[in-house]
Amino acid sequence: MKFVINNVNVVTADKIIYGGAVEIDGKIISKVSDSAISSEREIDGQGKYLIPGFIDMHCHGAKGLDFTDCTAKEMEELEKFYLSHGTTTMVATTLTAKWEIIENSLKTFSEYLSFNPDGVLVGVHMEGPWFSPAQSGAQDPSFMKKPNAKDLEELKKKYPFLLRVSAAPEIDEEMQFGRKGKELNIVVSAGHTDADFDTIVKANENGYTLLTHFYSGMKGVTRINAYRVAGAVEAGYYLDDMNVEIIADGKHLPQSLLKLIYKLKGADKISLITDATRGCGFKDGTKSFIGTKEDPMPIIIKDGVAFTADGQAFAGSTSTFDKIYKTMAKAVGNDFVALSKMASYNPAKIMNFTDRGEIREGKLADLLLIDENCEIEKIIYKGIEIK
Repeated sequence: MKFVINNVNVVTADKIIYGGAVEIDGKIISKVSDSAISSEREIDGQGKYLIPGFIDMHCHGAKGLDFTDCTAKEMEELEKFYLSHGTTTMVATTLTAKWEIIENSLKTFSEYLSFNPDGVLVGVHMEGPWFSPAQSGAQDPSFMKKPNAKDLEELKKKYPFLLRVSAAPEIDEEMQFGRKGKELNIVVSAGHTDADFDTIVKANENGYTLLTHFYSGMKGVTRINAYRVAGAVEAGYYLDDMNVEIIADGKHLPQSLLKLIYKLKGADKISLITDATRGCGFKDGTKSFIGTKEDPMPIIIKDGVAFTADGQAFAGSTSTFDKIYKTMAKAVGNDFVALSKMASYNPAKIMNFTDRGEIREGKLADLLLIDENCEIEKIIYKGIEIK
């Protein structure tokens, strides 16, 4: 059924159409106009902003659940939770664990797809186990292993919904893992890496196109025998075609760093992510855990973020995407074109989601109506208003 949203400021990939209109036919955007469109069914946008739905390409879970060990029905619960916060597309992210647990999560995702082939969850991002123990962060180093190109090929054959992997390129022998990922159309990202500047440059030449949660789990400038050596962070700034994803919760990256990253990389090379874990959706003071049910690491939620039990390190984000979006807006101002690039257009481009990520004729009608304070007022998912 057709309907239109009139009297709305339409945020496209390169401009804002003030006082514009969008027509929706079924699941698809059928028309974008700079003036009102007549229709039997009309929504008054009240002069607010219409932006694309958020695309989160790195999220582990929420409300005590994790994609690594939850059931297919629980994946549906997570999908509904995040959709209510504006995420209309998500790549379910697993973490480093026993191999049989990881593979079981992939089988569970197959089950989810069998009864929900057209849902918010569109594929899987394996964040590990191919990492450097020196940059393990909240990932369990006892389950880490070297990247293997043959293993990656087998995984893709068995689980075609494997869309992205994160690995430490310095332990990728001759960068075979990165090249194989590129050959298989898998997004290969450098993460939890102790690589130096030169190694990241080489990785970028061999299939690594993204840096996993920029700054977190990677090396910056260090000293070796009094000599300064640039790290992965500096390579991320230096490489013009290297994309970075950022946890813009104001905790993992404070406002000062958000401003710096935005200034140096620009809106075209930044993607916002939640990297949210089990603790998302819980109030401050809640005790939970990170990792799997079989090998849990106790955490506590305080100051809007998860901490390890000793309070000495972060243990994952607890932010939904609407909060991430608002926090980034504080850093860069209400530049809705730039914000929507980072929240929707860029992730879609990186993940090769050609049918979404921007407000344009022929794209999916995944839309958010927001006010000037970035508060979500209406969610439209594939042409249906979510109550």
